[in-house]
Amino acid sequence: MPRTELYPVKKIIGFNQAMLDAIEKWRAKQRPIPNLSDAIRALIEAGLKASREK
Repeated sequence: MPRTELYPVKKIIGFNQAMLDAIEKWRAKQRPIPNLSDAIRALIEAGLKASREK
């Protein structure tokens, strides 16, 4: 039986170095430190939540 994926939809996106540096800086402050994919998802969720609260 195939394993169900938690995040079945995959997207390829580009980042410039400044964006990656900012993500890495944010990741380093988190405990436990999330992997890059989880960090990007968390930042997107935080941004979407903030935009809904305006």
